Amino acid sequence: MTSDGQLRTKIVKKMVRKRVVGGHKKQVETVKNWCATSDQGRAEDLVREMIRDPEAPLEGYGGSRDNVRLTGIDDAKAYIETHGGDLPWGLRD
Repeated sequence: MTSDGQLRTKIVKKMVRKRVVGGHKKQVETVKNWCATSDQGRAEDLVREMIRDPEAPLEGYGGSRDNVRLTGIDDAKAYIETHGGDLPWGLRD
Protein backbone atom coordinates (compact mmCIF):
# COMPACT_ATOMS: atom_id res chain seq x y z
CA MET A 1 0.00 0.00 0.00
CA THR A 2 1.23 3.45 -0.92
CA SER A 3 1.75 6.24 1.64
CA ASP A 4 -0.61 9.22 1.49
CA GLY A 5 2.16 11.57 0.33
CA GLN A 6 3.22 9.25 -2.47
CA LEU A 7 -0.39 8.71 -3.52
CA ARG A 8 -1.10 12.46 -3.61
CA THR A 9 1.96 13.05 -5.78
CA LYS A 10 1.02 10.14 -8.06
CA ILE A 11 -2.48 11.58 -8.56
CA VAL A 12 -1.13 15.04 -9.41
CA LYS A 13 1.47 13.56 -11.80
CA LYS A 14 -1.18 11.56 -13.64
CA MET A 15 -3.42 14.62 -13.93
CA VAL A 16 -0.52 16.65 -15.34
CA ARG A 17 0.29 13.95 -17.90
CA LYS A 18 -3.35 13.90 -18.99
CA ARG A 19 -3.52 17.74 -18.97
CA VAL A 20 -6.56 17.88 -16.69
CA VAL A 21 -6.60 21.67 -16.54
CA GLY A 22 -8.79 24.52 -17.78
CA GLY A 23 -11.95 23.20 -19.44
CA HIS A 24 -10.66 19.63 -19.21
CA LYS A 25 -12.01 17.98 -16.07
CA LYS A 26 -12.31 14.45 -14.72
CA GLN A 27 -14.69 12.85 -12.29
CA VAL A 28 -13.22 11.86 -8.93
CA GLU A 29 -14.27 8.29 -9.76
CA THR A 30 -12.09 8.35 -12.89
CA VAL A 31 -9.09 9.77 -11.04
CA LYS A 32 -9.25 7.16 -8.29
CA ASN A 33 -9.41 4.41 -10.90
CA TRP A 34 -5.96 5.47 -12.15
CA CYS A 35 -4.55 4.05 -8.89
CA ALA A 36 -3.97 0.47 -7.84
CA THR A 37 -7.11 -1.31 -6.64
CA SER A 38 -5.76 -1.49 -3.10
CA ASP A 39 -5.27 2.32 -3.08
CA GLN A 40 -8.52 3.43 -4.71
CA GLY A 41 -10.53 4.06 -1.54
CA ARG A 42 -7.76 6.16 -0.02
CA ALA A 43 -7.14 7.92 -3.36
CA GLU A 44 -10.76 9.10 -3.46
CA ASP A 45 -10.45 10.47 0.09
CA LEU A 46 -7.18 12.21 -0.78
CA VAL A 47 -8.60 13.83 -3.93
CA ARG A 48 -11.50 15.22 -1.90
CA GLU A 49 -9.06 16.47 0.78
CA MET A 50 -6.84 18.11 -1.85
CA ILE A 51 -9.84 19.94 -3.33
CA ARG A 52 -10.31 21.64 0.05
CA ASP A 53 -6.56 22.21 0.66
CA PRO A 54 -5.43 25.64 -0.62
CA GLU A 55 -1.84 24.33 -0.89
CA ALA A 56 -2.82 21.49 -3.26
CA PRO A 57 -3.13 22.15 -7.02
CA LEU A 58 -6.62 20.58 -7.32
CA GLU A 59 -10.00 22.27 -7.43
CA GLY A 60 -13.61 21.18 -7.73
CA TYR A 61 -15.13 22.24 -11.03
CA GLY A 62 -18.50 22.81 -12.63
CA GLY A 63 -20.77 23.09 -9.61
CA SER A 64 -20.27 19.44 -8.75
CA ARG A 65 -17.67 18.31 -6.25
CA ASP A 66 -17.37 15.11 -8.27
CA ASN A 67 -15.50 16.95 -11.03
CA VAL A 68 -11.89 17.90 -10.46
CA ARG A 69 -9.09 19.61 -12.39
CA LEU A 70 -5.67 21.11 -11.74
CA THR A 71 -5.45 24.78 -10.81
CA GLY A 72 -2.63 25.05 -13.35
CA ILE A 73 0.29 23.14 -14.84
CA ASP A 74 2.85 25.34 -13.05
CA ASP A 75 1.04 24.78 -9.72
CA ALA A 76 1.13 21.04 -10.30
CA LYS A 77 4.84 21.09 -11.24
CA ALA A 78 5.68 23.03 -8.08
CA TYR A 79 3.63 20.61 -5.96
CA ILE A 80 5.36 17.56 -7.47
CA GLU A 81 8.82 19.04 -6.99
CA THR A 82 8.07 20.19 -3.43
CA HIS A 83 6.85 16.73 -2.47
CA GLY A 84 9.87 14.90 -3.84
CA GLY A 85 8.39 13.55 -7.05
CA ASP A 86 9.97 13.47 -10.47
CA LEU A 87 8.33 15.58 -13.14
CA PRO A 88 6.73 13.66 -15.99
CA TRP A 89 8.66 13.62 -19.26
CA GLY A 90 7.86 16.72 -21.30
CA LEU A 91 7.51 18.97 -18.25
CA ARG A 92 11.14 18.93 -17.25
CA ASP A 93 13.09 22.12 -17.96
